[in-house]
Amino acid sequence: MKKYTLLILTCVLVSMLFSQKMQLQKYSELSKPKLHPYTSLLKQAAAPSDARKSANFQRLLVILIDFPLESPNDPNTTGNGKFQLTEDPSYLYSVGAPPHNRQYFEANLEAMKYYYRAVSAESYQLQYDVFPKDKAAYTLPHSLGYYNPVGASSDLFVARMEEYFKASFELADSDDPEIDFGTYSHYMIIHAGSDWQHDVNGDTPSDLPSFYIRVGDGKEASVDGGSVLISHACNVPATISQDFRIQTSNGQNVHSGYGALNSVIAHEFGHSLGFVDLYNVADYRPMVGSFDIMDSGGSGMMVDLLPNNDLVLIEGTLPTMPGAFSRQLVFGDYYKSIGSMKDITQLPLFTTQSLYTVTSRQSGLTILPQIIKIPLSEKEYILVENRNVDPDGDGATALFSALDSRVVLYPTPLNDSQNTPSYEYDFMLPSFMKSNGSFVGGGVMVWHINEAILYDEGVLYSDGTWVNNFDNNTVNTRYNRRGVRVIEADGLTDIGNDYSMYWAGTPYEYFHARKPILDANGYFVAWSVTPWKPELNATTKPSLLDSFGLAGLYGLSNISNPARTMSLKFTSGFFDKSKIINYTSPSVIATDVINSGFSDFDLPVISFGIINLLSNVDGDWQDIMGTYYDSMVSYSYPPQKADNNTDGYYELVVVSDKYLRFLDFADVQLTSNQVIFPCTISATPLVHSSSVFVATEECLYKLNNFDISNFIELEGIKRLAAWDNKIVALGVDFLSVIDASSLQVLRQISLTESFGVKEPIIYQSPDKTLNNLFLMSDMGNVFRYDMSTLERIFVNRSNAKTGQMALSSFGNVSPVLFFGVGNNLHVVKADGTPINGFPMLASHSISENVSPMALHLQGKDLLYFPLESRGYLAVDTSVKAVPELSLNWNNSPKDDHLYYDNSTGILYWYYPDNSGKLYLHSISGLAENPILYAGYRNAGGGSYTAPFTEAPLASSELSAVIFPNPVSKSYFKIRLSNAEGSSRLRVFDITGALIADREVQGSANNPHDVEMDSSRFSSGVYILSIENRGKHKQIKFAVEK
Repeated sequence: MKKYTLLILTCVLVSMLFSQKMQLQKYSELSKPKLHPYTSLLKQAAAPSDARKSANFQRLLVILIDFPLESPNDPNTTGNGKFQLTEDPSYLYSVGAPPHNRQYFEANLEAMKYYYRAVSAESYQLQYDVFPKDKAAYTLPHSLGYYNPVGASSDLFVARMEEYFKASFELADSDDPEIDFGTYSHYMIIHAGSDWQHDVNGDTPSDLPSFYIRVGDGKEASVDGGSVLISHACNVPATISQDFRIQTSNGQNVHSGYGALNSVIAHEFGHSLGFVDLYNVADYRPMVGSFDIMDSGGSGMMVDLLPNNDLVLIEGTLPTMPGAFSRQLVFGDYYKSIGSMKDITQLPLFTTQSLYTVTSRQSGLTILPQIIKIPLSEKEYILVENRNVDPDGDGATALFSALDSRVVLYPTPLNDSQNTPSYEYDFMLPSFMKSNGSFVGGGVMVWHINEAILYDEGVLYSDGTWVNNFDNNTVNTRYNRRGVRVIEADGLTDIGNDYSMYWAGTPYEYFHARKPILDANGYFVAWSVTPWKPELNATTKPSLLDSFGLAGLYGLSNISNPARTMSLKFTSGFFDKSKIINYTSPSVIATDVINSGFSDFDLPVISFGIINLLSNVDGDWQDIMGTYYDSMVSYSYPPQKADNNTDGYYELVVVSDKYLRFLDFADVQLTSNQVIFPCTISATPLVHSSSVFVATEECLYKLNNFDISNFIELEGIKRLAAWDNKIVALGVDFLSVIDASSLQVLRQISLTESFGVKEPIIYQSPDKTLNNLFLMSDMGNVFRYDMSTLERIFVNRSNAKTGQMALSSFGNVSPVLFFGVGNNLHVVKADGTPINGFPMLASHSISENVSPMALHLQGKDLLYFPLESRGYLAVDTSVKAVPELSLNWNNSPKDDHLYYDNSTGILYWYYPDNSGKLYLHSISGLAENPILYAGYRNAGGGSYTAPFTEAPLASSELSAVIFPNPVSKSYFKIRLSNAEGSSRLRVFDITGALIADREVQGSANNPHDVEMDSSRFSSGVYILSIENRGKHKQIKFAVEK
């Protein structure tokens, strides 16, 4: 489908030819660029990152290449094989006009130098040399048409391009041996003729395409006596002007087919610097549109008025800036060094921040951020930048040119008599036009980067070589799965959409405070009072989610209207306050909140024996006490807190091998009390009341006042838990229930499966009449022990990894047991009956070692499932994920903690990550403690107490449902409703023969599920008979195998 929309702007400003300063008007044309079928095979990979550190990284060698004079003329190429070295009176416009000689190309390179100075914030100062010096060009032995023959296969095309590349540089080396090729990092060929991409009529198919080539081993150009091998180069034409046309619009002639080299060489040289194409290289669809030179940012048109009152369209005079992703690839280190690029962790949250536009030069000592990097997950992040079409507010931009206006050098302010270079390369971006012909527009642009697509996915070539998408230059070949994309503020996916007139972007892609007011003719009048898109988070439209539909931790709010300096705030989830503290060591550990002799609210932060107490002073975390030191520098288990000497102050309990220490902060100085056990400690110490229970490989110890004389022999303990006055000791093949006072073993049972990987947890009713101990075997099967019977209530029939378990109330059911198996999130009643709607499928796999949590927030019971490397996914009673209330982190943490301060009504969530940062989040104004289950061991002994409740049923009649029906597997389930006590279940075949007979125990849950074995059932129809306290029920079901 050809896209071509002719739009002549009503206000056209005449060129100002004095001082080679030109003011042109923007023109909108939406056209699909041509796709050469084979240029993607030239392996347009990014420059190796180490090349950017080369001393020669700013040096570019350009060679001019022509071909034997075509005689007769080849109709399949533009021109005659030679550069046009004389003026052409038929060429209607100055920009791009011949002669195309070395001086002309040097001026174009000078323009590119200005462009990349602006892109790099002046850090990249291009140095270039153009050869030959003594003639027009190096002449290759074959004609232009030879290198791109009509109808060439992919193999032939690649072979001829490699031949062309190699022959060009080796010819330059032969003719000019004084060229020191090794002193350059970049190479460019400028060849006679036009390029294939601008053959609008399709009548010169042998024109060479513009491309960036990187050849493999053995195909390099060998120069300087073989001491230098050139493997990469840009290839651009002498001109992109061809296929001139005249159309008539409103009685006025419009000339097209004219173009400048600025955008073409900026794009191809971008590859040499390290940029990648952001359009779809498979079909040339824009994927980030006009907002990056590596997509459609070079195809903008300007329109000018000719002396005869005709209009002329000129393409490529003003390349737009690379987007934030492209710029930071090459110049990110420099941006960070001067402060123009910052990570979100470097900025205070919930406070107004400034964001300076990329299209205006900063000067002075204070450099404002221009790019903010915000992580969504370990593999995804967003980049926030300020793009503005007219940062100086003069309504337009002027172009300063050279060589009698044949080459546009750079943009410059309209009324600047000194013609100072400006950064206004984004003037061509989508914007609003005023009735006076000036333009306004821009705002906060948000880029979503998916590094999993860029670096973990790729292409496997026939020779067995695998190349990731970034190195293969295929980052955006799937419309619905892009490695780099613009989050379009209007929520409409125009960019790259075949069915959109605006597939390169619109003025509504930016985030800003207010909607524009447009008059009846579509001209911009002012910013209204109606909000546009002043925020971006998990609940806005569009929403800030990763590619799996999960929210990140951060959001944007209070975004101002477009300006040179915009303001905004950064938020963190549903919290109203956050603080990030950077530590020098990546091995930071944060513990539970304790009290000390100095403060009632302290958070110990530990790293290799260096301990800091963060005190909470009026809601702010401050390190007031300074640094403490302890010689135990690594721990075998997470630190616990206990008041073992009952002095009213918590000690930290830390373990390394067979050594246990109580770190006491009751006094100003740290006191350490060490206990040495005969053998290695085998489980995390358990704190119950003021006692500390310690399991070693051989014994269970009860410590009070740091004394270890009270113990029993019990080998092989892997996990500990406690409730009431009882201790649970779990081994690989045994379960012991022990009196916490006397250490007498009250019950011990043998286990038929292997245990010890997952923590045991306990439910107890408030009146202590109902006690259920839940165990998960290493196979992922879940068992319930009620102090008399061990019953399997969940069977894991998958090979997926399983997560830890937790307990909570959930709507009108309490307790529920919840855990994950692979990507499945399970919520079951105490007897194993699934809650309706579960299991729920998550986009990420469950974390194996992190314990789930539960909170009551905003009137909802929320279960928090820990997902691998993604924080916690909140799920509500409607069996839906709640992204805005999820607990998200962006870098794998060690241990996280929930803490509720009753005195202030503040909920805290805090954790350190693997980079040495400690994140502290809080939300205030909570009248009641929202924590239903606090994660690991429920911040205690692993017990949970709540009333036992069940959802009421609409009917009191005995009923049953078989699922699935028909039965196709080796088991099926029966959901019994209103069955009191035990029930007898019998299965008959269609002849009346008894097939199965089973007595099942009753359950406090109603309804409850019973699983029956159908492995011996043949295909056919069966009848289930249910008998319960004199009541009978029959159900017919089928088996299909």
